[in-house]
Amino acid sequence: MSVELRLPPEQKLIAELQALAKEEQAIALAIDALQTGHFKHPDGRVDHLANVRVSLGQAGLLAFLAKECPTFLSVEVGFGMGSTAAILLGTRRLQGKPFVHAIFDPFGLPDGSGKIVQSYLEQRFPKAFRRIMKSSETGMAAMIENRGPECAGLVFIDGGHRFENVMTDFVLADQLLALGGYIVLDDSFFPAIETVVNYVKANRPDYAVAHLPVPNCSVLRKVRRDQRSWDAFKPFEVPQRENWTPSRKLPAQAES
Repeated sequence: MSVELRLPPEQKLIAELQALAKEEQAIALAIDALQTGHFKHPDGRVDHLANVRVSLGQAGLLAFLAKECPTFLSVEVGFGMGSTAAILLGTRRLQGKPFVHAIFDPFGLPDGSGKIVQSYLEQRFPKAFRRIMKSSETGMAAMIENRGPECAGLVFIDGGHRFENVMTDFVLADQLLALGGYIVLDDSFFPAIETVVNYVKANRPDYAVAHLPVPNCSVLRKVRRDQRSWDAFKPFEVPQRENWTPSRKLPAQAES
């Protein structure tokens, strides 16, 4: 059984995010994009986010955890429109330490949306931004092989949303994650993701868990190394909802 992870309240996370925006352009642009639905590149080009965006509470949570990241490397599964990458990159830059933020997403959006945001991030963070055009399953496995286990301090999972995709991402992120690091699972209102969270809560005492500290997100912190026996297994709750059926009504900006 996992222990409960305590995090700051949502309004405090948002206030801290807004304070960071005064110091870092990428964060300010991302907040504006999340509020308006349009990312405005400083050169005048515009990317339309439509419903591919998170709430300010989710963005504030990611910024808070980015400040806590204990390693050189952070990882993101799924690029989407790049607004969460902008928040993570901007926050990590403000910490004043060298870092790399690697994003696994070989697909992109069907209409080409997100390319303007990516071009901005490539210009703003030429040494830190790394979009890797591989699936998370093969990419994170290769990263473990090449860099070794426990090399990442923060992994944000928002890629494939079937149960097996999310569970595989968790298993690989767990191997990548350093002691004291965080895994964030987006879309935790939905049954496939909630099922993975329930598995961790029941079976992984090496993690502290905050389920829905802000709408639609869950946070797992590795508090010790896994010392379970080889045959360890505890039954866990599986939501009896199908497909993309949320556990509660979504906030307006947490639709994806």
